[in-house]
Amino acid sequence: MDKDKDTPISNDNTRRAPREGNEVDVHVGRNLRTLRRCHKMSQDALGKRVGVTFQQIQKYENGKNRIGASRMWQFCEIFGVKPNRFFRGLPKG
Repeated sequence: MDKDKDTPISNDNTRRAPREGNEVDVHVGRNLRTLRRCHKMSQDALGKRVGVTFQQIQKYENGKNRIGASRMWQFCEIFGVKPNRFFRGLPKG
């Protein structure tokens, strides 16, 4: 069996490891972690506020899972920030 067949192909047609976060997802996740910690909130408490498990919050914070627009909006409402706050400090591409 050719294991490369199971490896996802990115937009630029290069193979990447499954569930590998891209640099933007990692950056957004780090900013989510920073906001959560600044508000002295646990992963479990944040997860309960948005209807997911603390494991899912961990995946967001580590950039393993992308944060969808509606979920990001929930985070913005909870932390009282605009969506661009999650992208602050991202190098311009």
